[in-house]
Amino acid sequence: MNDLDAYRRQLVPPINIDESIVARGNSCSENDSAHGLSVEMIEHLKLLATAVCCADDSVVITTANLEFPGPAIVFVNKAFTRMTGYGPTEAIGRTPRILQGEKTDRTILERMKLDLKDGGVFYGQTINYRKDGSEFVNEWHIEPIYNDRQQITHYLAIQRDVTERQNQHNRLIYEANHDSLTGLYNRGYFITELQKAIDRTQNCQDYLFGLLFMDVDRFKLINDSFGHQAGDQLLIEIGDRLQSCIRPQDILSRWGGDEFAIIIDDIQDLSEISQLTNKIQQTIKKPIILGEDHLETVTSLSIGIALSSMGYNCSADMLRDADTALYRAKDRGKGSYAIFTQAMHHRVRQQLQLETDLRYALKREELLLNYQPIISMKTNRIVGCEVLLRWEHGTLGLISPEQFIPMAEETGLIVKMGDWVIEQACIQAKQWECIYQDAPPFLSVNLSTKQLINQGIVEKIKEILEATKCSPELIRFELTETAIAESTEVAVTTLRKIKDLGIRLCIDDFGTGHSSLSRLSCFPIDTLKIDRSFIQGMSASEHQTKIAYAIVKLAQSLGMETIAEGIENLEQFCQLKSWGCELAQGFLMAQPIASKIFQEVLNQNLIYPLEC
Repeated sequence: MNDLDAYRRQLVPPINIDESIVARGNSCSENDSAHGLSVEMIEHLKLLATAVCCADDSVVITTANLEFPGPAIVFVNKAFTRMTGYGPTEAIGRTPRILQGEKTDRTILERMKLDLKDGGVFYGQTINYRKDGSEFVNEWHIEPIYNDRQQITHYLAIQRDVTERQNQHNRLIYEANHDSLTGLYNRGYFITELQKAIDRTQNCQDYLFGLLFMDVDRFKLINDSFGHQAGDQLLIEIGDRLQSCIRPQDILSRWGGDEFAIIIDDIQDLSEISQLTNKIQQTIKKPIILGEDHLETVTSLSIGIALSSMGYNCSADMLRDADTALYRAKDRGKGSYAIFTQAMHHRVRQQLQLETDLRYALKREELLLNYQPIISMKTNRIVGCEVLLRWEHGTLGLISPEQFIPMAEETGLIVKMGDWVIEQACIQAKQWECIYQDAPPFLSVNLSTKQLINQGIVEKIKEILEATKCSPELIRFELTETAIAESTEVAVTTLRKIKDLGIRLCIDDFGTGHSSLSRLSCFPIDTLKIDRSFIQGMSASEHQTKIAYAIVKLAQSLGMETIAEGIENLEQFCQLKSWGCELAQGFLMAQPIASKIFQEVLNQNLIYPLEC
């Protein structure tokens, strides 16, 4: 007897047939050994038994008893043995509970029992266990078997091991919901969970949760300095540290880039927010070792917080407010946090309106230029001026440059506005050149980072010079150290092309940015402007005085001229003059003034009474 016969005999027991009867073509009688079955019927049954036994899917037939201890197995095929490890002799007579274990879903079993009691067909899936104790995911299809009197006598269960399919499905779900770098939940999953938490607040008035929105301080600097691989390593480490700070019910996500977000679930006391935030900051601030070279770095997080008590209906609004709070935290300095308030929301709305108004400021002719005199320390006469942009808002009046210039930088409006300033400065310089032919004043114009890296900046400047017929020697561009440091390669090429046009170049606020002495010699710079912070600190700090002195001497050694800005008293003026500083700018001489007033001062050929 081969292996197949052992399974087939469960369905078709041995039957002795008189071959002479079959040869004569006579049918079997009830008393014959064929039990009333014809040869054709017997062969048909054998064929069916073979098909069932050889089927790829597991086939199990049980009795109809659904009450404890449950139905008994009366048949299993070869696929059942392959799937479970139980042979026919080990399975028949026992209940299907031999496949159940710790992770088997009892609710699925209860539903199966109810469906079958009602004479229905059951479809389901749960974890079952093989003979050796290993788990597999079992997909069931169970149908009742009826006799001629429409009574259920047995159940037919077709089963399939779908473990690999389920694993693949689980992998797809995991990948859809998790960040590939850190293994944390991703943005899509987080938004879904955030909305669930918001919905819960609608049904439970006592439920309170918080949203923390965070980004890594100085991440760009670290990423650019140590490389992207080190940057990825930093993000992974920060993700791990954040995970160690939160409770199992809280949800942590890598939002994207260097941003992370946390849902703090079921807050009982608002002090939990500050406690968690402080714990996070202390954990993140510990040194982190990066890369194969084991470079040590320290960073921190800026954190914006929104609370569900503000009464949100959708996740987008809460995320917006947490992001607003994040920017407020950044304004306070690195490693800070801020909780969103209605007052903050009002300020944001005002800021957005102001940003919209700024977009139309040029068209509405609300932008204007002021000029602050720059004098020669040798002659005490005006030799030039710094061009300063001002915004006279139609309803709000004069808007501070500290308020609208960063806004213009952030939105990119600074490029268009900067082109307008250059054009107006060149027009003004040409007018004064015609009036003061012997000694026309130079105009110093601030050039932003975005302008400097704009590919068309050199051609634009050339076009303006040609259109206004302005002498390039009358125009100077001031750039901050940061503007040059952030775009070194681009800056060197662009600045040399600008210098070739005949325009002089000046580093503004020197001593406060990111430039180094070795890199300073790479740039075609003519002038160093000493930052006002050093000038103002001269009378109170010997250290500040030495820095100012060092900058003057550095410029002299490099063949550059120096401008001291922010001079407010004669003592400062005389000290700088004694060191050899050439040019002075500040409230001691004059505040920024309109072009008409500046021209009146020029007409007076004024010598400032600055006797040392």
